[in-house]
Amino acid sequence: MKLNRRQFVSTTAVAAAATMQAAAFPGSAMAATAEKSDVVVIGAGYSGLNAAIMLKDAGYKVTVLEASDRIGGRAFTGDHIEGRPELGANQIGPQYARVRDMAQRLGVELSHGANLNAPFTFSIGGKLVRNEDWAKSELNKTVGAERELLPTQLMSSFLVKNDPFQNSSQWLQEAAAGAYDISLGQWLQRLGASPAAMRLISEGLIAPDLWSASALDLLQGIPRNFSEFKEQSSDSVKGDSHEQAAIVSSRVVGGTQRLPEAMAAYLGDSVQRNKAVARIEMNGTKAEVTCLDGTRYDSSFVVSAVPLTVLRRISIYPHLAGDQREAVMMTPYANTTFIYMNVNKPFWEDDGMDASLWTDGPINLVRQAFDYDGTRDRLVALSTGLKANQLDQLPHKERGEFVIKEIERLRPSTVGALEVSGIHSWAEQPFNAGCSGALPAGNTLRYAQALVKPHDRLHFAGEHTKRLEVGMESAMESGERAALEIFDRS
Repeated sequence: MKLNRRQFVSTTAVAAAATMQAAAFPGSAMAATAEKSDVVVIGAGYSGLNAAIMLKDAGYKVTVLEASDRIGGRAFTGDHIEGRPELGANQIGPQYARVRDMAQRLGVELSHGANLNAPFTFSIGGKLVRNEDWAKSELNKTVGAERELLPTQLMSSFLVKNDPFQNSSQWLQEAAAGAYDISLGQWLQRLGASPAAMRLISEGLIAPDLWSASALDLLQGIPRNFSEFKEQSSDSVKGDSHEQAAIVSSRVVGGTQRLPEAMAAYLGDSVQRNKAVARIEMNGTKAEVTCLDGTRYDSSFVVSAVPLTVLRRISIYPHLAGDQREAVMMTPYANTTFIYMNVNKPFWEDDGMDASLWTDGPINLVRQAFDYDGTRDRLVALSTGLKANQLDQLPHKERGEFVIKEIERLRPSTVGALEVSGIHSWAEQPFNAGCSGALPAGNTLRYAQALVKPHDRLHFAGEHTKRLEVGMESAMESGERAALEIFDRS
């Protein structure tokens, strides 16, 4: 028998299950017969794989369809780039219980050391300033207590010090939406942020600007009941929020992608790659999923665990409607572009400044990572949001050349010291088309509620359906929620 929610929690007994047959998809060369499963999961990232594992453990026959030839979604280890950098997810926070439990269950080793980078030098209008000189620099136009905060600290300081929530679910309440479902710009103005501080914050945004980013969405992402992070964030800690959290975070040994690969290996032949879904058709107790190559899959339920940018390209019958359709079609996705470089001389020793660089120009950050053996011979330059989209207009070769010339212009000691080793843009990934979705200001709670509501036989997972957590943990949490919904309906 298949287990319902209560039975699944109390036992892990596995049993066989029946499947349904659905109607044919017209227009392309169809497989003679459809493969049959209890549940088809679309997407082999953390959310889809976690849902599939829970369903398999409860006795359901599951098929996972992954559009690319790679497992992991936005957990992407750059094995093709020297140094194997993390192109997406990389930091496992101490509160990521589901991720940690899965790693332990599958024998995937975790270690400390994610996001260990050299401190920042700052470039404002093309002029350099050391972080220890920032508070008194003439380039620092912020006012009052803001002057003591580095540009990399401003956002996290405003968020953590003005966090109105005592737990991670309060953001989902109507009262919270009424007070905080406004733009980040409005919220910062309400707090008395200076125009200069708002300008610096806007330079590092993933969202297009302060007026499209949602204060409620950003406040949701603050770790709570986590005293170590709060203590670090409320002090004047060098670096950005990722580096602050790195003090107590972990990484997957060998690369973040190794964990979803282990999850897929546990599922075995249930995971099928190079299966881009074109259509989901539901009729009564049946669902049929059709891929671009013509293969068909019959099931009782479907779980969509792909980014909304991908879901928008799938035909769904019956159609999505109302708030749910609006949320799927209108939730914006941002871009991040990375330029990876090898360093052939210690330029920071030549100019006496810290090796990483924050800029208000076309590049957001240039980070110098400390490797796990202590070496520091690689850099990554990254641009986010509109800056990334602007940079992506250049072909890869010219993009790398532009970034190196820009760094050399800002920091002459780097002339002749840098060589591009790899380029990655999330907007250029066909089955992602962006690095992350952000619920928009004014519609944050309405979209958050709509995106988790099952549609006929279709359930939704993915980081965009976050409830309590962020990052990899929110993806795992969402897959768990989708599986539990199916248990309840079986």
